[in-house]
Amino acid sequence: MLLISACSSLVHLDEDEKSKRWNNHLVQINKVESWSMIGRVSVKNLNESATFKLQWEQNNSDYELRLISAFGQGTFLINGSDKGINIQTPKNKIFSGVSANQLIREKLGWDINLSGLKYWIRGAPEPDVEYSELLLDDHGRLSEMKQSNFTIRVLRYNKKDGLFLPKKIFIKGKDIQLKLVINEWGIY
Repeated sequence: MLLISACSSLVHLDEDEKSKRWNNHLVQINKVESWSMIGRVSVKNLNESATFKLQWEQNNSDYELRLISAFGQGTFLINGSDKGINIQTPKNKIFSGVSANQLIREKLGWDINLSGLKYWIRGAPEPDVEYSELLLDDHGRLSEMKQSNFTIRVLRYNKKDGLFLPKKIFIKGKDIQLKLVINEWGIY
């Protein structure tokens, strides 16, 4: 009897309320242009898989990602802006290019969409790019969507400075899968 009354007290939002909360979430997320996160990422493509500690600093359009390999195998450092991208390998080789996606594909073998990822990692679609199959959780936050030939699923959120930001995300493309667990967010 107690279980039945506890379940009946759960509030389920109607679609209009979910939509309002979703739009409010997008407005709040898109105001944040400078942020950082620390977590782990597992990357799996057709040929291999790897796990890294991930440190990401985003300052407007400038970014720095550190992918720290397990067992002291070194760090990949990715720096970029609207003007281009540099990748420094654990053996201190530096590669430069104009397209982040192309350079990452050529040098790391990962077919990712970095411009979309910087929004997806915050639980939002990339602006001005069509998305589909949007599913919202009971709080009006992103649960799943498709954008740019990727499926993005947010499994868990944490609250940071009044914002709900993803804690656990799965991203799947044609030839790649990413699993991200975010331990710490910084909002600037």
